[in-house]
Amino acid sequence: MLSSTDFTFASWELVVRVDHPNEEQQKDVTLRVSGDLHVGGVMLKLVEQINISQDWSDFALWWEQKHCWLLKTHWTLDKYGVQADAKLLFTPQHKMLRLRLPNLKMVRLRVSFSAVVFKAVSDICKILNIRRSEELSLLKPSGDYFKKKKKKDKNNKEPIIEDILNLESSPTASGSSVSPGLYSKTMTPIYDPINGTPASSTMTWFSDSPLTEQNCSILAFSQPPQSPEALADMYQPRSLVDKAKLNAGWLDSSRSLMEQGIQEDEQLLLRFKYYSFFDLNPKYDAVRINQLYEQARWAILLEEIDCTEEEMLIFAALQYHISKLSLSAETQDFTGDSEVDEIEAALSNLEVTLEGGKADSLLEDITDIPKLADNLKLFRPKKLLPKAFKQYWFIFKDTSIAYFKNKELEQGEPLEKLNLRGCEVVPDVNVAGRKFGIKLLIPVADGMNEMYLRCDHLAARILEAHQNVAQMPLVEAKLRFIQAWQSLPEFGLTYYLVRFKGSKKDDILGVSYNRLIKIDAATGIPVTTWRFTNIKQWNVNWETRQVVIEFDQNVFTAFTCLSADCKIVHEYIGGYIFLSTRSKDQNETLDEDLFHKLTGGQD
Repeated sequence: MLSSTDFTFASWELVVRVDHPNEEQQKDVTLRVSGDLHVGGVMLKLVEQINISQDWSDFALWWEQKHCWLLKTHWTLDKYGVQADAKLLFTPQHKMLRLRLPNLKMVRLRVSFSAVVFKAVSDICKILNIRRSEELSLLKPSGDYFKKKKKKDKNNKEPIIEDILNLESSPTASGSSVSPGLYSKTMTPIYDPINGTPASSTMTWFSDSPLTEQNCSILAFSQPPQSPEALADMYQPRSLVDKAKLNAGWLDSSRSLMEQGIQEDEQLLLRFKYYSFFDLNPKYDAVRINQLYEQARWAILLEEIDCTEEEMLIFAALQYHISKLSLSAETQDFTGDSEVDEIEAALSNLEVTLEGGKADSLLEDITDIPKLADNLKLFRPKKLLPKAFKQYWFIFKDTSIAYFKNKELEQGEPLEKLNLRGCEVVPDVNVAGRKFGIKLLIPVADGMNEMYLRCDHLAARILEAHQNVAQMPLVEAKLRFIQAWQSLPEFGLTYYLVRFKGSKKDDILGVSYNRLIKIDAATGIPVTTWRFTNIKQWNVNWETRQVVIEFDQNVFTAFTCLSADCKIVHEYIGGYIFLSTRSKDQNETLDEDLFHKLTGGQD
């Protein structure tokens, strides 16, 4: 039997700071507790003493000095090691977070700050209707990411107000399990596989999800292209070392957001981290395919991955085609009217470089008739005369083409105006001879008149490439873009600055979905390649922060990471090996324990 004096001596005061949801300032609450009191009992005492009637189910205790959550409510304070000097915070587990998606759209939603990042990303992807969440993760952007943008903002007199997609009413707000929204593990198609719009059978699901039909369109359709000025203000890594710095910000998938110092309403990037895209299906993956396309598009535009001129032409043609289909109000009727499709596709493609083709013009009122204008060279075949081109100022408007002696005479009468309805277009291109032209066959009463137009730039080459995709549906075009991206030699390589054991200089380590590459940091030339299939084991010496990998035939390599924590590289290797174990027979269920076993390390 303990006397009241003994009980007082065995108990002690514990100060807990409380995050009141309706008050700006936190308040301290003092409790008298004992070491054998379990965490659940502490929270019960807190709620009773606060005496505010509300739902406290999402609240939990955060230990500030230890930087950890006290989530095992059956553990006693003694077992956790909590004493009178502990600084505890009673705070909601779910907090607001701003996420920049691959299409650069900002969404704001409530996310678990207590669950490990792997689980938090899974919940985020269910809200956004992105399958295969294991391929994505959260990236904390470096200072370079905002550098140019901040510099530009100083010159602006008025602050820039960004249009943020607010999903604050997401089901995770109350801590409950995430409702499926548009996310489904059934085999019922939830998207039109042609244009990516939600199927009619899924419309009833919108009522219970923050992802309304309008919001779904924002995520599933490509955004208007950025202006050249905006593109120039975005950060572009110029070297392998610059690219390595960008990859230092990947969050640890085995720890929570709070444990990694992420603040409420902080901005993070949601990106495809692992370049191993499993089971892309237009029937279920309109948002996933679009965001993947956008990540590929920006990687090419910002020169994060190198490609040849011919490859760039293919990307330009596909990007233009996708952009036009996404912005068109007649997307679903794209294949319906074939009478003028060919010529309209050919002529509208010139908008890439013509004066009328600026990004702002794509957003004009749909009642406006687009006008494209530029200097082109004209030739009309005549017998016994040499083939000589003469330059004129051309204007394409509606289904007609007019040309003037020069730009200054544009407001007057044209030299000639031709109706293009029903005409035929034939690319007149010789890449080796640097000849980029268009042959028009215009119907007249007695047959067809020939007209040759010649460009002085690459627009005609893009036109030629565009002819191969002009009839391609929207989702298929995005998939073709992704496939072209995947075929690039540098696809899927994530770079880190490392120092290999025994070396006196820094090197670049490239991590891909199936191999590791040692790259000379000065020249960019690959030195050694190791396949994942040859890895027997890998581990981290947490004292020296060194990654050690053993391959077949007793081959070893070891390195320390200079541009990032070694845990990030360790997780990359284990993550790719984990993704290689997936199969369609799993019914989309993941072995989360196996992921953490392969990526978590021995710390």
